[in-house]
Amino acid sequence: MEENRRTLSWKLFPAELAILVLGGAGMWFLGRIRQIPEDRLLGGCVTVILGLAVTGFHFRREYLRGELDYNNEEHVFRFWICMGACLAAAFVCGFLPVAGWPFLLVYVLLALFGNMSTGLLGASVLLVVPVTLGGGSVNGYVLYLISGAFALTLFRHLESDFHIGIPLTLSVLCLLVCETACVVLPENARPDAEMFVVPGVNMIITSILLLGCLKLFSSTVVYQHRNTYLDVNDTEAPALVSLRETDRREYMRTIHTAYFCERIGMRLGFDVDALKCAGYYHRLRDCEENHFPPAAVEILEDYWNNRRQVRHRETAVLVCADTVVDSISGMVEQKPGAGIDYDRVIDAIFENFLREGSFDLCDITMREFRMMQRIFKEEKLYYDFLR
Repeated sequence: MEENRRTLSWKLFPAELAILVLGGAGMWFLGRIRQIPEDRLLGGCVTVILGLAVTGFHFRREYLRGELDYNNEEHVFRFWICMGACLAAAFVCGFLPVAGWPFLLVYVLLALFGNMSTGLLGASVLLVVPVTLGGGSVNGYVLYLISGAFALTLFRHLESDFHIGIPLTLSVLCLLVCETACVVLPENARPDAEMFVVPGVNMIITSILLLGCLKLFSSTVVYQHRNTYLDVNDTEAPALVSLRETDRREYMRTIHTAYFCERIGMRLGFDVDALKCAGYYHRLRDCEENHFPPAAVEILEDYWNNRRQVRHRETAVLVCADTVVDSISGMVEQKPGAGIDYDRVIDAIFENFLREGSFDLCDITMREFRMMQRIFKEEKLYYDFLR
């Protein structure tokens, strides 16, 4: 994987170089049209070119270290397509009033298709373009830097909880406050309603553009595998139906394991769909007709190949759920109707995991491990279904 990343990173040079050339040439050409003084224009061009080069270098390092958000490591050129579109938008903003730049979108877009640090750096570099071309002041730069950074913080981690109402409202309100402080008040200590026309229009346009951007993001990233999960996580899926008909005992254990994977995944904030899928199919290694999403495949392969030394915390959840279900089901089968001290069984299972070092190479924290143990103890009523 590391070698593949390094190989692909070299292929990013044409995209990086294209952005550098377009940024520098576009700045110089439009600056001449706007009759910007040559010394100021040259300084702006150099700043933009160096800033874009640093952004490219930073993006490359984040990619090689596996620090990009969401599934952006699988679609690295998507960031540069967004960068090109945002560069074009920055050129257009150079001909608009400072209070009318929809630059909040640039910050959010670059962060969603890269990561937070890359989005903050890239958007801040692009912000130099309209500030230079439009003759803006430091106030204009600070206005969008603060509101953009605030929006990035609000819109992080959308893959686990795609609720955008409050982040969108707070981002736009922050933009209005910053425009009032940095644009409206400096122009007139006693502003009137007319001075809020451009900021108001900018808020509306920015909100519409952000909604469109987030819809695109949700369809291409957050919910790209939704339909697949609906199919494979259905108990009437062909592979599960076949298992039910051939070995009902194994089928019921996969159902119980998937239940615990889902419950624990929701409580710990893990990828619930992927965990549930792994719970259903972890006993069906030869089930190649199912095309599972990458996140589910990663859990399953880690479980199948590293059963005693798993690497991922989601796999640890699967191992614990499978072990608890197997242990309690086995005890029920050996002594039907006998009373079982579930707390004692679960404590013994988890202490055994610690003693054997089953998760020493795993990225699960001790807090998550102990919370998972508590969740199993809270499910005493469910264990009656294992009888």
